[in-house]
Amino acid sequence: MSAARQNIPRWLLGVKIEGTRLTTRETQVLRRLALGDNLPRASRKLGISYETARSHAKAARARLGAKTTIQAVAIAVSLDMI
Repeated sequence: MSAARQNIPRWLLGVKIEGTRLTTRETQVLRRLALGDNLPRASRKLGISYETARSHAKAARARLGAKTTIQAVAIAVSLDMI
């Protein structure tokens, strides 16, 4: 294993996200979740509806190749995207 890959968590090695960028709202929603908010609270703090926050979380999961929102948050944090 190369030196650059030694610091990458094993579960993140298979994620293919080179060049992937999150929208501003996707980043904001994931950041609120990373700070411990649930989606209803995150949506209130961001001034958007719950359904809109849910849509942004779903789009972020798809962009990051994550199966769950928690995994999307972990990937984004690990890659300094949020």
